[in-house]
Amino acid sequence: MGKSPAPPAPAGRALVAAVLLLAAGLFGGLTWQDYQSQFVYALEVDGEVVAYLDSKETWLEIRDELETEAEAEAGLPVVLESDVVLTKVRPESEDAVALCADAGDLAEVCREHLSFVTEVWALAVDGVEVAYLRSEGEARQVGPGLVEDYRRSLEAKGNTVVLSASLVEKLEYYRTRAPVADLVDVEGAKRILLRGTDRVEVHVVARGESLWTIAASHSLTVQDLRRANPEVARTDLIRVGQKLNLIVPNPYVTLASTERFTYIQYLPFAQEVRYDPSKWPWESYVEKRGVSGRVEVTVEIDRRNGDEVARRPLTERKLSDPTTQLYVRGTKTRPVNPSGLYWPADGAITSAFGWRGREFHSGMDIGAPHGSPVVAAKGGVVTFAGRSGGYGYLVKIDHGGGFETWYAHLSSIDVSVGQSVTAGQVIGRVGNTGRSYGAHLHFETRVDGSPVNPVGYYPPGG
Repeated sequence: MGKSPAPPAPAGRALVAAVLLLAAGLFGGLTWQDYQSQFVYALEVDGEVVAYLDSKETWLEIRDELETEAEAEAGLPVVLESDVVLTKVRPESEDAVALCADAGDLAEVCREHLSFVTEVWALAVDGVEVAYLRSEGEARQVGPGLVEDYRRSLEAKGNTVVLSASLVEKLEYYRTRAPVADLVDVEGAKRILLRGTDRVEVHVVARGESLWTIAASHSLTVQDLRRANPEVARTDLIRVGQKLNLIVPNPYVTLASTERFTYIQYLPFAQEVRYDPSKWPWESYVEKRGVSGRVEVTVEIDRRNGDEVARRPLTERKLSDPTTQLYVRGTKTRPVNPSGLYWPADGAITSAFGWRGREFHSGMDIGAPHGSPVVAAKGGVVTFAGRSGGYGYLVKIDHGGGFETWYAHLSSIDVSVGQSVTAGQVIGRVGNTGRSYGAHLHFETRVDGSPVNPVGYYPPGG
């Protein structure tokens, strides 16, 4: 049997390929350049094809550009951590070819998918890495800086001596590698340790919203919102456009402290009442103002992250005794003028009818103890008895001729709609419902629906 012909030498194979391509060009109109243009480079990052490139050189240029950016951001040498594979493939669609056209778009795609790492110092809490810093010096500043910030915040309250302050958890520092995007400075590391997360969600308050509605719509409690936003810790007032954090802090660290705190405790004064039958109730007055007693109290307080966990009394020193207040109360009950009205509650005017700053007060407030009786100023028919927004529990009485009286902020209501009442009849009790700051009666007189000054219906005295 004869020997098989030897395979062609490399030069021979190239010659064969050229001949075949020439034949294709002659018969099919396809040149070597056309053949090459049918291929692109699939860029695979960590097992996922993220882009197509026209050449390996394009990839190298983009990689070098992004590496330079990462080094500038980190201020340290970086290494490409992502597993990158370039594969020459035939494009499956015109879209793949189009992806090769814009180098700027390609750079952005690569920026999103490539991860550059650098040598950093890890900050770990009880063995868990929570932050990465550029140097050992920066990493070791974080713990002492947190303690010092905490000490200053306690001392800023005044009358406070911080006896001790420390971190409960153990902080560790060591060399490691981390993505450039995870690098933080000292202040950033402090925030992470105190929040427990480096992510912040913010809600912008819209018209009509309250702490309750915002909390409910984000599956939080109002207390959660207060913890995330110290500025609303003691108030329900928020304004349109105000930004509220929605992340409830869950700190990685616990700041423990013991402080000595001195404050003034006020002792309430007693009130002596002298009744004067020659004066109307609204003419009541303080003849001698009472003064609270004062005691200087010093205590020792243990805190965890600012929250008080224990308090121990140390000393008490009396500075002054309280002095009794003398209050003169008018007891005259019926107006001399037949057209006048009964005084609706046993107390003096605490806020008059008219403008109070930018707000118009449509009635007068009468200070009276919570639960004390409220009487109808004049006989008539009850037209409303129930809750009404800022008025709280409200009673409206129609006296005929377009004249009405309103009684607001009641703690309870003793009449019903449609009921006829007589002058001086009890219709409810003084309270603090609705938009109210302390027990009192808000009393209005209205003519044809418009509020008028109630004092005009009462004689001037004597």
